[in-house]
This record gives sequence, C-alpha cells and structure tokens, in this order.
Amino acid sequence: MSTTPDQPANPPDGPALPLAEVGSGDQPAQSPGERGRRIVRVFGAARRSGEQASGGQARPDRKGEEQVQAPTAASSAKPPAKAADPVVSFIIPCYNHGRFVREAVESCLKQAGCEPRVVVVNDGSDDGNSKQACDACRGLPGWVEVIHQPNRGLPAARNAGAERAAQHAGDYLVFLDADDTIEHTFARRLSAEIARAGADAASGVGPGVVSHAYCQERLTDKAFGIWTVPAWDPTLLLITNLHPVTALIRRECFEAVGGFDETMRRGYEDWDLWLRFAARSWRGLRVREPLFNWRRHSDTTMVMEAVTRHEELFRSLVAKHADLYSPKLAELVIRSNVLLRKADANWLDENLDAIYVRDLRARNIELVGEAESARKHAEELREDYERKIARLAAEYEQKPALRWSRRLHETIDRLPGPLAAPFRGLLRLLRGRAEP
Repeated sequence: MSTTPDQPANPPDGPALPLAEVGSGDQPAQSPGERGRRIVRVFGAARRSGEQASGGQARPDRKGEEQVQAPTAASSAKPPAKAADPVVSFIIPCYNHGRFVREAVESCLKQAGCEPRVVVVNDGSDDGNSKQACDACRGLPGWVEVIHQPNRGLPAARNAGAERAAQHAGDYLVFLDADDTIEHTFARRLSAEIARAGADAASGVGPGVVSHAYCQERLTDKAFGIWTVPAWDPTLLLITNLHPVTALIRRECFEAVGGFDETMRRGYEDWDLWLRFAARSWRGLRVREPLFNWRRHSDTTMVMEAVTRHEELFRSLVAKHADLYSPKLAELVIRSNVLLRKADANWLDENLDAIYVRDLRARNIELVGEAESARKHAEELREDYERKIARLAAEYEQKPALRWSRRLHETIDRLPGPLAAPFRGLLRLLRGRAEP
C-alpha cells in the first residue's frame, strides 16, 4: 500500500530539485538519472560527516528551505537509550495533515528498544494549520526536527527527510505518513528480526543481504481488518506489491539505490523501491504482527487513486524494470493465472469482469443498502417513540387533578414550617389511604 492521501503532484513548472538546490532558480533541470546519482552523492557526503552532525547542534538553513531546526532542549527530557540500541530515523512527510501529525510523531518517540530520531517534512502545506502543527512537534519530549519546503511531491519529501536523517548517522530509516501511526514495539520487533538473520546478512550491500523488515498492517478509522502480508518473494513482487512503505529499512541499502524515484508522484513509488532492492538480490524479512496502523480518514486516498491508474502505473514499472520481468515472463503468466483462479476470477463476462467477484460485489452493495434501510427505519421508530412520549407527557401535564395538586403543594411550601407541618402530615395520611 502506498502513501499519504490527497498529496498533489509537484507544480507544473518543471522537475523537482534536490533539497540542497531548492530555490536556486538558475539551476538547469535535471533528468531522473542525474537526480538519483546526486542523491547517492549527497547521502555519501552526509554519511562521512554524520558524526559531526549527530550531536543535535543547530545547522544553518540551506538556500530555498523556509526553515530547518534541530532538536531543542526538550530532547533532554527522555532518558538516554542503551548503547546497544540502534538509532532509527523516522521520516514523516506532511501535506495538509497537521491534525494527525502529532499522533504520528508521538508513536515514533514512544518506540522501545531503539534511539528514535524524527524528521518531519512539511511539504508545502497550504491549509493554514499544518505548518504550525508540524512546528508544535518540536516541543515534544524527544529528538524532533522539522523541515519546511515548497511542495515537491511525496517521494521528494521522503528523500528530503532521508537526506537530513543521513546526518544522524543512524542505522535504519522508517517512512511513516503523517496520518498513520506505529505500535511502540515496531522498531524493536523488526530490528530483532534483522539481527536474527546474522551479522553477514545485516551489513553491507552485497547480494543476499537483508535490506529491510516489514510487518502486517492494521486498517483503522473508516477501514477495518488486518493486511496479513505475504512472506518476501521476489517473483511474486513482480506481480503485486507485498507490503506497505512503512518498514524498517537499512539506511545503507536505501542510500545505495538513491532513495525514492521523485518522478513517481502518482503512486507505486514504494513498490518501485522494493523492486530495486530485489534487482540487487536483497531480501526483506516479514514479522507476522500488525505493528503498523494505516488510517483511512476520507473516502478518497492516494492509495485508492493509484489503484484507479493501476494499468498505467504497472506498465511503467514493467518498462522500468524490464531486466527483472523479461527473464521470468512464462513463470509470471503462470503465477498470475493461478492467483486469478484462487480469487475465482478466471470466469469472465463480456465486460471482462470476473463473474464471481462481480456477483459478490453486487451482493455486498445490496447488503450495504439493506443495512442502511434498516438504520433509517430504526431512526424513524425512535423519532416516532419520542414524539409519542412527548405527547403523553403534555397530556398528563394538562390533567386538572395534577394542576390542583401542584398548586396545593406550592401553597403549603410557602407557609411557615410550624403551620405547614400539619398539612404535610394530612397529605401523607391521604396518600397512604389511597395506596392499595
């Protein structure tokens, strides 16, 4: 699954520039390949100078960045992590999701078994609230940096955060959208899975190494259920994306491939990253626990929009990774057909819709309609009941005996205590005789 809902593409005035060049209007446009090579150079330079930059000192803003601020004294409120704990950089891009960003940051700062460092990238939010919400995260107890930049699109915002995180000299990167959260054991469980693979598999960028670990996804808010993601399978990865973008990624692997492809602003940029990992014979490790929470808070999300453009985006992936797809065409056709059979999608109608899935979807729509009708009927019954109760209460209030009784009690209540006492005793006596 992919990315932050409702984030627009870059403005139509040319390709995005790397973070260090934003705002330098006299720079020539770069091709995607040139940008990728420059990302590797930037990450390499940051890695060499990482130890000097990791002390939390303020660094001067670079041209084109509206504001970059290193962690403040609030960071000292958190006890230091154990020496053996890995440093994990959490990259949180935010475009107009300021109402959620604090919860996302807090879920990162609460991580157990690691030293969390959070980089929030405000990617040109223009809703009037998100910029301030991102800035407010600096006051949270823990290491939080905030970057403000013009809107460059989701892949570029993630790369900007990763470039800043490279100066922390951390071990891992985690990309978390501003409207999602992770469980407090996310980093500990996933880093332990990588450690179990052994020192040789968890270091370097040679063939066969572990590039990342991932987990199951819990759907929340307007969605429900758990995506029980499949185990890593480089052939199945050519057919479908295996897991969400929120994973624990070894920093040196991410830097080695040059980060996200910033031209893929319309979706599937995470799938493309996993394919580039697979092209180097790297592998991911699965943890069968729902440690990532994906929030669907609107009817339209970037994930859903990407699915509507699936054919276009998938064709682009195949063309880009032809060296992966071409040698396995026969196997891919067979596996795809087997998956269609498992989903009862082999039998098609004249519109090329899977008959079983079509009928199931139609029945689901009917059930939703029936449930909505039942809800409306229950609401009508409740309203009718309330009207009847109100009418009976009004009729009761109009009874002469009730009005006289109230007037009598009001008169007795106005009398002095010694005079009122005999009348109250008389009323109690009469009430007692009236009861069966």
